[in-house]
Amino acid sequence: MNPLKITGVKRSKSLKVRNQRNPDSEGGFMRLTKISIYTALILTILSTGIDSRAQNNENPELTKTLARMDAVSEKYSSFEAKFTQKQYVALLKRFESPETGEFYHALDKNRAVQIRHEILTPGVRITTIKGDSVTIYQLATKQAQVYNLGNGKNLVEYMATGLGQSSAKLRERFDIGYDGTEDVNGDPCSVLTLVPKDKSAAASVKSITIWVKKSTGTPAQYKFLEPTNNYILETFSGEKLNGKIPADKFEQKLPGGTEIIKLN
Repeated sequence: MNPLKITGVKRSKSLKVRNQRNPDSEGGFMRLTKISIYTALILTILSTGIDSRAQNNENPELTKTLARMDAVSEKYSSFEAKFTQKQYVALLKRFESPETGEFYHALDKNRAVQIRHEILTPGVRITTIKGDSVTIYQLATKQAQVYNLGNGKNLVEYMATGLGQSSAKLRERFDIGYDGTEDVNGDPCSVLTLVPKDKSAAASVKSITIWVKKSTGTPAQYKFLEPTNNYILETFSGEKLNGKIPADKFEQKLPGGTEIIKLN
């Protein structure tokens, strides 16, 4: 078997590789997204360009919040935090058991997004995004799904809304509303709701709500609402902005015996 060449995956002995054809690359990416990427946030408002000019009849508090986020974007390089996330099942009218872990988001020297979303309890599930490749490793099944982003590359930004984009970029992709203020873990936050303009994205994500800290201009909490009215609520703690994150944090050294499923 030829050596496996996948960006963001370090090869280990005894890996088993299986190719799985996916006829709908963008749809397949969105299905993966629902499993672990947008459940990860995970995240992109703080790093490129600044343009917080108010739109006609825009709520002045929305304008202020976007300006605060744009100010952070000028010097943005990375964000890391611990998180707790839980999924609400609308049909059952209850939350599933919470998951906890660590989240890392950074820009490389070419300003390309790198993400690691690592669920540690109750079961280990690690998602990394580096270059054009998404790798999702699940310890329980000893499987790693590897997906080339291709045409779905820009959809990562929907799943990482809040870190690494200017407000101008957000306005291109979302209708943005201001929903007042709320505290998250004792921190006053401005609440923004973003509705995707793109129909393919809206088919999986009805809206994204972001609680933006007034003190830092960074996300404190996310709500990813599906068209079914199920949603994932992810709350951060111990946030660090613009710290040094090792480059190998965005790579996965898969254990021997892991089955790698290439989805396109």
